[in-house]
Amino acid sequence: MFNGIEEPIRNKMRARGLAESRVESFLDNVRRVRHQSPYIPLDQVSAASDEFIFKIGRDGEQGVELESVGKSVLSKVVVIKLNGGRSTTMGGDVPKGILEAKDGQSVPLVLMNSFFTHGPTMEVVSRFDVPVRTFEQTQVPRLLADTLAPMESGTDEDWAPPGHGDVYESLLESGLLDKLLAEGYRWAFVSNIDNLAANLEPWILGLVATYSLDFLLEVTDRTEVDRKGGTLVVRDGQLELLEIAQVDPERQHEFMDIARFNVFNTNNVWIDLNALMKVLVNKSLDLPIIQNYKMVNGVRIVQLETAMGTAIGSFPRSKGLNVSRDRFFPTKKIEDLFVLQSDACVLDAMNRLKRNPSRPECLPMMPTVTFDSVFLDSPLKISERFEDSSSISLVRANDLKVSGHVFFERDVRIEGNVRIESTAGETLRIPRGSVLVERNYP
Repeated sequence: MFNGIEEPIRNKMRARGLAESRVESFLDNVRRVRHQSPYIPLDQVSAASDEFIFKIGRDGEQGVELESVGKSVLSKVVVIKLNGGRSTTMGGDVPKGILEAKDGQSVPLVLMNSFFTHGPTMEVVSRFDVPVRTFEQTQVPRLLADTLAPMESGTDEDWAPPGHGDVYESLLESGLLDKLLAEGYRWAFVSNIDNLAANLEPWILGLVATYSLDFLLEVTDRTEVDRKGGTLVVRDGQLELLEIAQVDPERQHEFMDIARFNVFNTNNVWIDLNALMKVLVNKSLDLPIIQNYKMVNGVRIVQLETAMGTAIGSFPRSKGLNVSRDRFFPTKKIEDLFVLQSDACVLDAMNRLKRNPSRPECLPMMPTVTFDSVFLDSPLKISERFEDSSSISLVRANDLKVSGHVFFERDVRIEGNVRIESTAGETLRIPRGSVLVERNYP
């Protein structure tokens, strides 16, 4: 069967102008999918112990020493942001990286764009006199789930980014890895562009430098909310990242046991660029293939993807670092952006996203906000549900749920657990200056 689909895949990729090395690499991945089980038996892995995961805070004596080391080598680190996603879950169709996040801050140093986001991102970047470099990840065909033949709609829907694990090959193929090394850069800090809490922390850089690490993956304590997130495991003495897609569905409840696997991946990665070049040249970078099934235009397809963090298994000098929750604030939904732009969090003097010091310690780092489908999907745009969404105070809020047609005037304060629901067919207006505390409204 494979011989019958190999040439269509090869011809499709060549017609798209992809390099021959990319074509053959993708065909190798298709062969792996056909001949290997997509699942890793949980009996073969164990949760990563303290031997494999650092537990160091930035405020202790060791943290202060590491910060000093990190600051001394700041000129040797480059920041790379994964800018492949669109803002479709926020009601838009533009790259997330060009949305204003908070107080006008939005542009990192180096961007890896997908073919979906490259054009719009470059248009925005060109307007500003800022030292931003970009490179573009490759694209691969979507395959029909039942035959693995390439999808043939004749549109861009036939194509998909191959997951953020492609960052390494694309960095090399673009020539940027060679340039960075030639310019004296030693390390890269790589993270998702929508994780606004993923900033360049000197003490973590100092940790990487002090212990001569090839690869460091930031993890944080797993909660019920995060039980589907990737976790660090040990297999045959080597640290690996295990994603839920790599686990047999019948055993995924074991994977989601937060007592057994108690950390999850933030996708914040620190990597030694010399070590990366070595594994790429030696072709020893081994990234597990993740099969992502979905429906596209009524057709069940599979996207073959790799995850950036799974590279940890290819580096002998690799570790995890258990960081506090303030290093992880993904902005994936409208509600996330609403919280981000509120007073629940602030930017410090180094433009790092932090919990508002005025937020009571008894409350979690960020409040939980839920907007129902009527509030989000009404004829009005979400921006027209607020006089000024950034003026809504959430600094003392724990949980906010909004249902139905509701309009917020400015300077409304939410405290504790608040439920707001309009009467069917009517718009509930929250007056300017209101303070809503621990109850249902109206």
